[in-house]
Amino acid sequence: MREFDFQSKTLRVDDLIKNEIIPKLEAIVGPITNDCIELLISNTKLRPAIKDQFIEVGGSFEDGSLYYLYSGIARSCYYGPDVQKPIISRIWKKHEVIFDVNSFMNNESRTEAIQMLEDGELLSISYSGLKCIIDTFPKMLSLLLYLQAENEKYNKFYQHLLKLSVEERVNLYLNHNPTICSRINKDCIALHLGISRSKFSSAYTQYKLYKDSKGVN
Repeated sequence: MREFDFQSKTLRVDDLIKNEIIPKLEAIVGPITNDCIELLISNTKLRPAIKDQFIEVGGSFEDGSLYYLYSGIARSCYYGPDVQKPIISRIWKKHEVIFDVNSFMNNESRTEAIQMLEDGELLSISYSGLKCIIDTFPKMLSLLLYLQAENEKYNKFYQHLLKLSVEERVNLYLNHNPTICSRINKDCIALHLGISRSKFSSAYTQYKLYKDSKGVN
């Protein structure tokens, strides 16, 4: 049974890499050779995950990984000094890449944990595996530059978000993530937006009333 499960996972990794990951990668880095594809497959693991499971915790950069969230929702979080509740730096959705570019590029310790907010699956490549891929096929470095730009783009959006009023903050975030309130705990969303649960509830009620009046689900 274990051998069958292993073969089944291997076949799924092969299928996901070739049919889903490679087309997206080629849009970023250009044509990818068969040798590169095989190296990607050999360094990629498929990881099922359950709600509340920690996929990764802070620590040495050597223990880090790049994750492609194939399904589910996850969060990146850390604890500040004298803070009992976690600071949620980002909520990740399916088909997004979870990766600490600075840690990988600069050999820096990872400060954030990654936790699932609902059941899902991830494709993972360890930092050592990723380094092997980039050393063998240097054009893959373009992927890291792309991910760094995407992270910076989101950080700018997030910093803009935090400067808005509570109502504007909730409206803008939910307009970008219309189904998220039905899938994860609203406490988590409130923490990410830097507001109390009660203020989020009030703003969310107003958001729903407006959407209902417009006939938008």
